Amino acid sequence: MSDRTRGFKDLLWALTFAGLLAAIFRLWFGLGATTHLSDAVPWGLWKILNMVAGVAISTSGFTVGFLVYVLGLERYRPLVRPAILVAFLGYGCSCLALLFDIGLPWRFWHPFFMWNEHSFLFEVFWCVILYFTVTAIELAPTIFEKLKAEKATRLLHRIAFWVVVVGISLSSLHHSSLGSLFLVTPLRLHPLWYSPLLPLLFILSAMGGGLMFLVLVRILHAHWYDREAVFGPTPVERDLILIRSGVRKESARVREAGPDMPMLTGVASIATGILSVYLLVEVYHLSHGGVWRALVAGTWESWLFGIELIVVAVVPILLVWLPAPRRSPAALAVAASSASAGLLLNRVDVGIFGYFRDAGTVYFPSLAEWVLSLGVVAAAALVFLFFAEHIPIFRVGPAKGEGERRFRVSFDSFSRVWHTALRSGLERTSVIAVIVVPLAWALMYPPYQRIEAEPVQPASRLDLTRARLRIDGDRGGVHTVFPHADHQERLGGDSSCVICHHISLPGDETTPCSRCHRHLLTETLIFDHAYHMRAVADSLDLPGLFPSNRSCVECHATDAPKTAADAELCIDCHAEWKDEGADGTKDLARALSYLRAMHGTCLECHEEEAAKQDRPELRDCSTCHPSLEPRGALEVRLARGDVQGG
Repeated sequence: MSDRTRGFKDLLWALTFAGLLAAIFRLWFGLGATTHLSDAVPWGLWKILNMVAGVAISTSGFTVGFLVYVLGLERYRPLVRPAILVAFLGYGCSCLALLFDIGLPWRFWHPFFMWNEHSFLFEVFWCVILYFTVTAIELAPTIFEKLKAEKATRLLHRIAFWVVVVGISLSSLHHSSLGSLFLVTPLRLHPLWYSPLLPLLFILSAMGGGLMFLVLVRILHAHWYDREAVFGPTPVERDLILIRSGVRKESARVREAGPDMPMLTGVASIATGILSVYLLVEVYHLSHGGVWRALVAGTWESWLFGIELIVVAVVPILLVWLPAPRRSPAALAVAASSASAGLLLNRVDVGIFGYFRDAGTVYFPSLAEWVLSLGVVAAAALVFLFFAEHIPIFRVGPAKGEGERRFRVSFDSFSRVWHTALRSGLERTSVIAVIVVPLAWALMYPPYQRIEAEPVQPASRLDLTRARLRIDGDRGGVHTVFPHADHQERLGGDSSCVICHHISLPGDETTPCSRCHRHLLTETLIFDHAYHMRAVADSLDLPGLFPSNRSCVECHATDAPKTAADAELCIDCHAEWKDEGADGTKDLARALSYLRAMHGTCLECHEEEAAKQDRPELRDCSTCHPSLEPRGALEVRLARGDVQGG
C-alpha cells in the first residue's frame, strides 16, 4: 500500500462504511424517512449527482476509444485502460445510486421485461445498462492479462474495435437522451437552463468535461504512484542528473515536466476545444429568444449560471490555451478540476436548482442522502486504487518504489501509532468501521430525526355558557371568534350538531376536534390497534391465555397479510357513525390536519351562503379572521386550505 494514499484511503473507507449504513436505512425505512425529497422536487442527489452527473463525468471511456480506435491517434493509447476503468466505475456507481433512488428497488428488473419504447427513461435505462456491459467487456482483457488467461485475452483484443464502436454509439445515444429528459418541462425549468438544444449541450459538456476528468485522474495517479511520469524529476533528482552527466548547472537544462505531459496537454487541448464549442452553443442559446434578459436579471439563478459557465469552460480554456500554464502540471490539474466540477454543477443546476422557482420550495439533501452519495463514490475510488496498485493501468510493471517500505517503530504521537502499529490494511479498516458505524448510526438513524409537531390547543370559551369560542389551534394569533350558539340556533338547534361534529369518541358526546385532529398541518394516526384487539376480545369473550391474539381474524382476512389494506372498514363495526355523516369509504384511521378539518367544515357553507344571500364578503378570510388582511396572498392560501397538511 502506497504511503501517499494512506490518509486518503482512510477517508474513503470511513465514507464507504457510513454510506453502507445509510443504504441499509434507506431500504429499511424508505425514501420518506431518509430523504428530503418531495412531490415538488422528486429528483434529488442520488438521481442527479450520482446518476446524471456520474455518467457524464465518466464519458472518457468512449471519447478516448474514439480517438484511438477510430481516429488512430496512437499517442493516446496509454489512456485507454484508465478511461475504460473510469467509465466502468462511473456507470457502476450510477446504476447503484439509481437503485436506491427507486421507490421500490426490488422491482429494478421491470424495464428488462416491461418495455415502454415511447419513454426517454426507457431508452436511457437500456443504453446505460448496455454500455456498462460494454465497459465490463472492455475492462476484461486487463483482468485476464493479470490472471494469465491468454486465449481469452487474445479473443477480446480481436473484437476490441467493434466493442468500442458499439460503446461509442450507446454512450452518445444515452447522453443526448438524458438532455431530452428535461425537454418535457419547458414551463418548469428555469429559462437559463431550458433549451431545445439540451441534448447537444449534454453530449458536448460530457465529452469535454469527461476528458478533463481523465486528465485529473492521471495527474492524481502520478502524484501517488509515479510522480516523475507527469511532474518530472524533483530538484534533488535534477541535480543528481547533472552531476552524473558531468554538465554544469549554468549551462544545462533538465526537463521540468514528465514524459506524459505532452500526451495530457494534447488531451486537454481536445477537451477544451469541445468545451469551446459548448460555450458557443450556450451563447447562442442565451441570444436566442431573449434568454439573455434572465442572465442580467440579478437573480441567484443568473449568478449561478454565470459561475457555472466560468468554471466549466472559461477557466479550463484559459489555463490550457495560454502557453505558460499549459506546461505546468499544477495548472493543468486546476483546469481539469475546474472542468470536472463545472460539469457536475451543470447537471445539478439542470436537474435540481433550475426547478426551485417553479416548485416554490427549496430542496436540501438530508444527511443520509449526502452520506450514501459520497459513500458510493468512495467505494468506486477504493476499487480504482486497488486496480492501480495491483494491475498496470498507466504503466507496465510494479509501481516505483514498491518494496521499499519500512516498519518504523515509534509511538511518541497518535499519528505515529496510527501509521505504524496499525500498518495492516485490515486492522486500519476494522478500527475505522468501529469508529464510523456507531457515529453514523447516531447521526442518521431515522427515528432519531423525527420531530413531533406541537399538538394543537382546543378552542377556549369566551363566556360561561360557551356561546362564543376562540379558535386558535397553534396560539399563533391568527384566530377566529366563533359564535357557536348563534350557528347552532340558525342551523336547527340541537339536531344540527351532526352537521359539524361528525364523530365522538366512545362514551363522549362533546369530543373537541383537537382530540383527533391533533396537529395543525399534518394528519394524525388515531387508530389504536392494541385497544381494538382487547376490545374485540372482550366483546366476543374470546378464550385462551392471550385472547387478544385470537381477535385478528375478526377484522382481517385469514388468507391475506394482516395489513390495513385487507382490514374491514371502521364503519362496518361503528354503525352509529353512519347516522352522524361519516363516510364508510374514508380512511377513518387518520384524522385530517386541524387546519383542513376546520376550513373543510366552514368554507363550503360560507361559499353557499355568500351566493344565496348575495354577500361576497362571506368568502373573505377576514370575515372569520379579523387579523388577516384580505389582500395577503399567503394568508389567503392558508385560510382557504390551499396549504394542506399530511
